[in-house]
Amino acid sequence: MSELHVVLGASGALGCAVVHHLVEAEGLPVRAVARDANKAAEMLPEGVEIAACDVVTDREGLSAACRGAGVIYNCVYVTGQLREVTNNVLAAAKQAGARLVQPSNGLVYGPLRQVPATEDHPQAPTSRRGMLRKEIEMTMLWAHERGEVPVVLPRLPTFYGAHVLGTFISAIFEAAYKDKRAFWLGRLDVPHDFIYLPDAAAACVLLALNDKAYGQAWHVPGSGPLTGQEFIQRVFAAFGKPPKVGVRPGGLFRLFGLFSSQVAEIGEVMYQFERPFILDGAKFAAAYPDFTYTPHDVGIEDTARWYAGYLDELAKDDLR
Repeated sequence: MSELHVVLGASGALGCAVVHHLVEAEGLPVRAVARDANKAAEMLPEGVEIAACDVVTDREGLSAACRGAGVIYNCVYVTGQLREVTNNVLAAAKQAGARLVQPSNGLVYGPLRQVPATEDHPQAPTSRRGMLRKEIEMTMLWAHERGEVPVVLPRLPTFYGAHVLGTFISAIFEAAYKDKRAFWLGRLDVPHDFIYLPDAAAACVLLALNDKAYGQAWHVPGSGPLTGQEFIQRVFAAFGKPPKVGVRPGGLFRLFGLFSSQVAEIGEVMYQFERPFILDGAKFAAAYPDFTYTPHDVGIEDTARWYAGYLDELAKDDLR
């Protein structure tokens, strides 16, 4: 197997973290693929090879970017074109003779019938996002079973860390930085899994490097569940400020979802925040007993420092 690791979506939060781990922790050769090469260059370690490519529309360019790869990590984040991305990535991996790491999440299960959920939990998604995620996973595993592309599926919970932008998690860090009210979704007292992004990246690489991991899904749940109240309190504490906490209940999204399909999609997955949503990581822990998660306090403090620097720079740009 070639040593070259190709990371798709390298200018996104997860893709960026995977590139950093491959280079800095593993010392492996990496080709980073991103739609915006200049943006990727600002985020990634110096000297990393960068290929500009739109994974959604440029199938030929994607195949060229993946040429010579031993492992491909599909960290591309798109909302409406997952099928196109899946088909293009599988074609590129097959042509390259590469293995494929496809990060996923617990939406494939729908509302959990057992908590914590193991990897064999019934898959009965009730949301459009969950049904599409299940379809993507099945397509990937069929390609594996047919012997076309070896595939491994790390299922990750909600993640936080550097470069996580445009999410309700990033809004909490930004609110704490600005000493404003931070809003949680659903219920504040319900436990929920979180993972620090460098841990998610390390787990993806660990699975990628182990032959026996392929053809399976693996829960990588992080260092333990927190309630929304606990998470927000820790974020504010990392900025040295008392918490200011608000809630946006699921019913609000379901109501306004009558007038907006995007809001409706959020309402469909609010069950994650209205009842416990916890993944059982025993399988991963048994297979990789030396793997350790960053404690949430440490990860949140590191993330707060990144946001402080990022938001300070934005503020300076606004003054120029």
